[in-house]
Parts: sequence; structure tokens; C-alpha cells
Amino acid sequence: MKARLPLRIAQLVLLVAMLRHLWLALYIHPYADDFSYAVVGMTTPLGERLVQEYTSWNGRYFSNILVLRSPLVLGMGQGLWLYRAAAIVLILFTWYAAFHFLRALLPKLLRGSAATGALAFVLLYLHAMPDASEGFYWYTGAVTYQLANVLSLFLAANWVQGLRDPADPSPAWYAAQCLLIVAIAGSNEVHMAFLVLGHAALVLWKWREARQWHRPAIVLFSMAMLCGIVVAMAPGNSTREALFPLRHDVWLTLSYAVAQTGRFALVWIALLALPSLLFLAFLRKGIAHGVIAPFRRPLNKWVALVIPFACVFVSMVVTYWPTGLLGQHRTVNMALFYFIPAWLFALAVWDQEVFRKRKWVFDQVRPVYFRWAFVLVCTTFIWKGRDGLVTDDLISGSMARYDEGMQWRYRTLAFSAGSAEVVGLSVVELPRSLAILPLDTSEAHWMNRSYAGYFGVAGVRISSAKPPAPLE
Repeated sequence: MKARLPLRIAQLVLLVAMLRHLWLALYIHPYADDFSYAVVGMTTPLGERLVQEYTSWNGRYFSNILVLRSPLVLGMGQGLWLYRAAAIVLILFTWYAAFHFLRALLPKLLRGSAATGALAFVLLYLHAMPDASEGFYWYTGAVTYQLANVLSLFLAANWVQGLRDPADPSPAWYAAQCLLIVAIAGSNEVHMAFLVLGHAALVLWKWREARQWHRPAIVLFSMAMLCGIVVAMAPGNSTREALFPLRHDVWLTLSYAVAQTGRFALVWIALLALPSLLFLAFLRKGIAHGVIAPFRRPLNKWVALVIPFACVFVSMVVTYWPTGLLGQHRTVNMALFYFIPAWLFALAVWDQEVFRKRKWVFDQVRPVYFRWAFVLVCTTFIWKGRDGLVTDDLISGSMARYDEGMQWRYRTLAFSAGSAEVVGLSVVELPRSLAILPLDTSEAHWMNRSYAGYFGVAGVRISSAKPPAPLE
């Protein structure tokens, strides 16, 4: 019982940390592209608009369906609570996908340990995420990038199970994998590139291992290529890229991709330093108890080390090539999602090939100390960094005041609906834990025009007036 006490405390701390992020979702509000897509979705038939998007803006044939039929299409009354529910469901779905992947990867791992590991992964991801707004709390960005992240975990879990079984996979397995590839590739260009490159690497790995083509890898690589062509060849890509004068610059793309890879990877490695030591300790414990099997033929340690950096580099290249700009952190969030497990995989390879062959100081540390160290690391998900801002925004009432100010704004717009005058909206207190794009002082700004179109007013702009104090 005493040996399991630290684990129970860690699970409690992790649960509290997760509940804060779900609580945060109860106060969020739509902004920016949420309104522009909602207006289009309410005024244009879905099929017609999907064709327009493909021919004039991008090839995201799957995520475009979700953004054009966002909860806001139902109106603010019904749409707002569904908008918030979408963020909650996506966070929980991410946890379940990570749990499912761990269960597929380590079938001997206890369900409770797998659930704890999945929870720690999601919280570590939220803790290190450059922009949590674009990760989970901004619907348009979340369904375009984070949902594809989640689906990729199911794709990977199916691959783990399929590769473990020497028999040819069933038709149902092929169908599930193909559907996942179609959805993931159709979400955004970066995931499309990851799918193609990942399956190409799998084909080559299986050829190197058996000196014969692996049929499932060939079939799914072909599907990834087909979906990639559909996304990459969309006529709308050239229309959108024309807005960026620095596009298609080879030197700029490569130099900035390298610089941004170093910038973000070094920060993440620093954040992962202590969790990495704990991972190695638990890895060795799992191997010693027969829960985790060591690699039979481990990947070359240098190749394994390159993989996490390659995840970031590919994300940067696909972002810089068409625009010449980083622009936003949605793609960086995605790179982090793959960087964390790729980094831990590289550590596992290096531990087996290098570290365990040498005498390390922490080999002499009693396991109970690692368990309590895990508890301490878990507490950082409550008070440290951006996570600390989440706690502060909730406890101080900042999120509640943000919600109150936005609700007042909606009532003002509802009262002014149909008016020919531009509505002046007061400044709303923004939370510190989320990066939210505010409206502009000019009614001609694209976000202001989308806002006005959604609420049915002539125009909106931000004024210096503050909303009245709430009645006691």
C-alpha cells in the first residue's frame, strides 16, 4: 500500500490539473475565423461552398466540412455551449486516443497505469504548448489540427497491432486505416505531408527488414499519396499563396525552418529534462518486471535521435514554403504533439544502446524516490508556466470576467440587430492563459466585418467605453 501511495497522489494531482483545463473551456468564446466561416456556412449550401473552398482557398476537404458546419451555424444561443463542449470533448478524446495507443503499444501494461500515462502525456502537451487557444479552445484551429493529431494516434495504434500480427490484416483493418488517412490528410497540409513521409519511411523500413515489399505498407502509402495529391493539387492553394510575397523561397524556407526547429526543440528539451529522467526510470522498471519488452532490433541510435527534430523541421518547411511566414502556432502545436513521443522513443533507443551499458548514478536510487519525484513533476501542471496562468485566471475570476464581458457584448449586438449604425463595443478583459485575437478599432477590419455579418449589424468597432458593472 505504501509503495502505491505516490501513484495515487500523482493520479489525484493529474486529475485536478486536467479538470482545470475542462473548467477553462466553460468560459471560452469564438473569435476570428470562427465567425467568418459561420457566416459562410449559414448563407451557402455545404456542397457548393466546399467546391468553392477547394477551387479558391485550400484543399482541406475534411476539416472544411467541420468549420463550415461549426456550432455557431446554429446561432449563438445554441452554438456557444456546443462550441465549449467541442473543446471539452476534444481534450477528453485526446486522452482516450493516447490511452488507446499505450494499450496497443504495451498490452501488458495495467489499464490504470496506461490511463495515468495518457493523462500525463496530455497535460505535458498542454503545459508545453506554445498556444493552447489554437490547440483546443479555438474551434476552427482545433478541428483542423488537433483532431487530426488525435486520429493519427488511432492510426498509429492500428499499425502497432497490425505489425505485431504476422497474418495479413483483415479487410476491416484496411478500411479503418484508409478512412483515417482520408480524414487526417484532408485536415491540413502538414498532416498530409506527415502521412506521406511516415508511410514512405514504413515501406522502406519493412523492405530493409525483410527484403520484400510489405503489402499493407504499400497499400496505405498509396492511399496517403492519393490523398496528398488531392490536397496539394487543389487550385485554391495558388490563390491563397498569392497573398504571400515571400512564398516559394528555397533559402528562406530552409534557413527559417532550421532556425525555428532549433528554437522550439531546445525549449521543449529543457521542459522535458526531468520527465525524461523519470521516463527512463519507469522504462527500466517496466523491462525488469516484464511489462515492457526491449527492442529486438533497435533503430540506429542516431536515426532515432533525428526523428523528433525532423518532426519539427517538416512542420516548419510545410509552413514556410507556401507563405514565407510562421504566421501562427497551430503547426507548432502539432509539431510538439509528435515531438514528445518521438523524443521518448529516441531516449528508449539510446537507453538500450548506450545508457544501460554504462553505470549511471540514478541506477542506485531507490524506486520510491522516483515515484515521489513523479508526484512533484505532476504538481507543475498546476502552478508552473502557462499552467500557472490557467490556475490564476480561474481562481482570480479573470475567465469569469471575460465571459461576462463577452455576454454583455452579445446582448448589445442583439439589441442593435438591424440597425444601420456601426456599433461601438467596449474592451473586454482578456485572460492571460489564452491568446485571443481581439476585434479592431476599425469596422473595416476583416474580423470586425465577420462579427457584424454574424450578428446582423451594419458594423462593429472597439471603443474605449467599459461595460457597466454587474448588478449586485
